[in-house]
Amino acid sequence: MSTALDTARHDSTLTELERANIELVLMFRAASSLEERRQYTVPGFKPTRIGMANLFETKPPNVPGYSAESIPDRQEEFLDIIVRGNRVWASWLVRGTHLGPLLGIAPSGRQVEVLEVGQWRIQNGLIAEAWFFVDELALLRQIGQWPVTS
Repeated sequence: MSTALDTARHDSTLTELERANIELVLMFRAASSLEERRQYTVPGFKPTRIGMANLFETKPPNVPGYSAESIPDRQEEFLDIIVRGNRVWASWLVRGTHLGPLLGIAPSGRQVEVLEVGQWRIQNGLIAEAWFFVDELALLRQIGQWPVTS
């Protein structure tokens, strides 16, 4: 468990609802598929913004997007997590190896480590809204799709 998660989970100022909201978000993040994530969301849930929104806009039509095979050894390390009532905000590092297709980009076999941030709104114990932002430029540089400048 990351230090940030440990700190958040043991914050004596949090209410039981806020603690439950952190755990809900963590279960959502840990789910291995979109189907599994549905148990943590309201019916019809769709993120307001996906993490790689800009890359999704540039991918060719009929090309798969991101899947568990894109970075099969994906690990997340939470850097910070904040909860206030029905809102949760977090930042984390995504680490792994680019071994599968990613938005039309062939596997590079390269290691990646990119920052992602997210925020969630909880409603009646389920995620009702979510926004995600990935450092897409860092990802492209790390998989050899954008020049690295010195």
